[in-house]
Amino acid sequence: MAEALYRKWRPKTFDEVVGQEHVTTTLKNQVATGRIGHAYLFVGSRGCGKTTSARIFAKEVNIAGLDPNSPRAKQIAEAIAEGRALDVIEIDAASHTGVDDIREIRDRVGFQPSELRYKVYIIDEVHMLSTAAFNALLKTLEEPPPHVIFILATTDPQKIPATVLSRCQRFNFRRVPIDKIVARLRQLCEAEGIEADDHALRLIARHAAGSLRDAVSLLDQLASSSSMRISAADVREALGATDAATVRALVDGLIARDPGAGFDAIQSALDQGADARQIARQMVEHLRTLMQMKVSRAPQAQASSADGLSEAERVELAAQAEQLSMAQLTRAVRAFSEAINEMRSATDAQLPLEMAYLECVVEPEGAPAPAQAQPRTAQMSDAAPKAPPKPAPAAPPTPATTSPAPTTTPPPAQPAGELTYDLLKAQWQQFIREVNAVNKPAAALLRSCDLHAVAGGVVHLHAHHDIPLIRLQEPKNKASVIATLNRMFNGQYDIRVSLQQRQAEFDPEEDPVLKAAKRMGGTVRQ
Repeated sequence: MAEALYRKWRPKTFDEVVGQEHVTTTLKNQVATGRIGHAYLFVGSRGCGKTTSARIFAKEVNIAGLDPNSPRAKQIAEAIAEGRALDVIEIDAASHTGVDDIREIRDRVGFQPSELRYKVYIIDEVHMLSTAAFNALLKTLEEPPPHVIFILATTDPQKIPATVLSRCQRFNFRRVPIDKIVARLRQLCEAEGIEADDHALRLIARHAAGSLRDAVSLLDQLASSSSMRISAADVREALGATDAATVRALVDGLIARDPGAGFDAIQSALDQGADARQIARQMVEHLRTLMQMKVSRAPQAQASSADGLSEAERVELAAQAEQLSMAQLTRAVRAFSEAINEMRSATDAQLPLEMAYLECVVEPEGAPAPAQAQPRTAQMSDAAPKAPPKPAPAAPPTPATTSPAPTTTPPPAQPAGELTYDLLKAQWQQFIREVNAVNKPAAALLRSCDLHAVAGGVVHLHAHHDIPLIRLQEPKNKASVIATLNRMFNGQYDIRVSLQQRQAEFDPEEDPVLKAAKRMGGTVRQ
């Protein structure tokens, strides 16, 4: 069976560990001076070298004082690297979470090492231990025998009790920079006879998000599927990603506020085999880079925010950042991030992506400029000449007096009086279509209701039966209806639903009692 590249090329010395010099230098100095601690905590994201560094440290402390080229030192190093050393015990806390597993460790630490100088316990994903297991480990972790070293590794230190953290020397492993991942991948390609261009390696490094193991695994997969020749197109096809031109087209569409340009770019990318979720991730990454470049004015900071990009790409990013406001960027990042979450449960992943783009392009009607809001107010007032007496006081102010109103009165108070029954009744079908675009079940429920009244900013609905009455009270459905109502009519409104079954109109000719009376010679009096 062929050995995976990330296992075959796992670092065997601290000098081979990539991107963690701040950790490896300290550990080497501790071994050289003999100031070895009894408990260590390695913290970092996946694939950054925590477990590898723990194994190397276990080897170094056990061959300290020996000639590295001696048979004894080589034998110890090989046994630890291959997992055959009895005194280096690796435990997966994700599958050994109970207190009994820790009690077994506690009972065995007192025994002397069988063949090495130190007995080293490497507990991976230690944050998965239960509270009782942590409590059982505390005393042993604080005062272990002199021949025992604990190395705890975790990706989530927030879940580790403070009592455990205070007993360990903590080392924070960083995400590996893109340039160092590319350099390491280039070394592996040369050693394995893999042909790969720099653009392909950079795409792999960006997708790995700081995890060298993920990058090497993806390189291994691509080399197997493309006959040891890897191109940028191969990487995009394997990831379901689109090319940079599609992302640029989407961002240009955001700048121009052109819905059609973005929809065409999305459809074209999906037709070519791109994955909608991967497109959303690329958009978030691109917009985040623009946001960083806009905030960081120093050229050095801008270069770091656009890590792994050419000078021409940095210039293009800077030009895009100048054309987008910070409000637009933050809104777009939130929209596409929410789209990624929605795609997990959506039957059609394309719809959340298109809705996120549309949300960024279409200016929200709830926040227009004062000069633009006046014509809409006048138009709504003209469309509802039969407004009831109650909302009338909010309508008389002229446009001249309306413009300073936001500085003296709360924004919700003014729009609440503008919505009338006649106006909402005239746009009821359009309102249902708008709700259907964001929440199809809520729109179906509205079709089973009648508009009854609009009073005091509250829209009263009559449900025909129990189902819409109950379902429209659910937070998700109610929030969709209210949000659409507020967006369409530029205000802050609420809905109330009550049960009012439809009654059939009375037809004297069909009433069975009256029919029988007529047959007996009777007459009907009005």
